[in-house]
Amino acid sequence: MTGVPRTLYKEEVYVSYRRQALNILPGDLFLILQRMKTTEVSHGVTINAYADDQYQTAINYLSPKKLEWISINDTLGAVNDAFGYAKWKRCLDYIETVEKANRFRYDFIVRTRPDLIIPKDLPTVNLLPHDRILINPYYECSEDIPSGYTQTWSDHQAPCDNKNYGLSDMFAIIPRSLADPYMNVAYTQNLPRHICGSRASHSECAIRAVLVKANITFELWPFIVKISRSAQFCKVQEWNRFNSWC
Repeated sequence: MTGVPRTLYKEEVYVSYRRQALNILPGDLFLILQRMKTTEVSHGVTINAYADDQYQTAINYLSPKKLEWISINDTLGAVNDAFGYAKWKRCLDYIETVEKANRFRYDFIVRTRPDLIIPKDLPTVNLLPHDRILINPYYECSEDIPSGYTQTWSDHQAPCDNKNYGLSDMFAIIPRSLADPYMNVAYTQNLPRHICGSRASHSECAIRAVLVKANITFELWPFIVKISRSAQFCKVQEWNRFNSWC
């Protein structure tokens, strides 16, 4: 779990991680949290930061194997890491340290972010393939909206096509044997970004490009994961109605 914690302090967020993720796929939790400025602006909305101790109840409840707080604006040596992918590599470093010390290897890595709420159980390990990475779709693309989403929106953007897209950075389940290229994406150079078409410059194009470069198969699975947003965020028109939970 990596990123700015934002709404991790909310009980429904950290409890959903325990019940719908860790209890379904038992394992060790590695928690790499980035401190944020006093305020930040997201999609035109000002969000106030919380002190580290505001997250202590959540951290105690989740009981991570490793916890590290990353300083504000620390990119961990990566170039242009505005979206925080360098913390994936930091997490992988800790995973490798535990593996070497205990002479074993994890089967899967569930890569997620601390402000996600997981309202539905993750699949059990017997359902997970070992030959591909599972990634949640872009729920802003209308064809990817799970069944049950019946409301239509007049300002909904046109459906995405198969040429002009990257891969969502919200969530993924990764076989350990395929994890290194994915988790090292922030440090990988000369990526074939042209495969993302008009979205080649988007940060999430790097995820798709690094998997293509490493010849790793990915598959979109309809995981039900949502970004837990503050109430004021959801009052503006720009918020994504399908990947957010207010």
